[in-house]
Amino acid sequence: MERDLVKYKEDLRNTKEILKETQNKLIGRERSLVKISEKFSSAKKSLDIVSEDKLNVDIELTRLKPNLEELKEEVLRANENIERLESEWRFSSEKAADMEHKLKFKDKEIENHKNDMEKRKIEINILNGKIKENREETEELIKKIKSLETQLSEVKASPIILERIRDVMMHKGFLTDKELDLIFKEFE
Repeated sequence: MERDLVKYKEDLRNTKEILKETQNKLIGRERSLVKISEKFSSAKKSLDIVSEDKLNVDIELTRLKPNLEELKEEVLRANENIERLESEWRFSSEKAADMEHKLKFKDKEIENHKNDMEKRKIEINILNGKIKENREETEELIKKIKSLETQLSEVKASPIILERIRDVMMHKGFLTDKELDLIFKEFE
């Protein structure tokens, strides 16, 4: 009986040690479970934020679509104006070149008719003024078109930028300022 008692005590000790190890493992697993729960909660919050941002972006895109159509119409009108102004400018340039040719050919006549020459100089100055005005208008229109093209390219790049941001968020769960700057630099 004493042997049995010793054996039971030893079995009891072994069982206590196994129970203690199991408790330690269980505590470790509980800690891991808490950490995993926290990570899941954080990821869910990030996903909610991204979903909200996407919804806001979708709303903004829907709001900007009519503006884009208006901008396209303005670009078409601007292109038509540019073509018209270029035609006028070419015509004015050709006319100015004709006038210069006539002036060279009739140098002797110009000496005899100084009043006539003054009138022609005034016409040339008016034409040069018109050419200058046309050039300035053309340059302004070109600047406006470039500005509109820049805005259009930014609008077109928005979905791609959002996709990149979504990809980073899906992989990492968050987006750093540096990563955001790198994404924007790709589309500049």
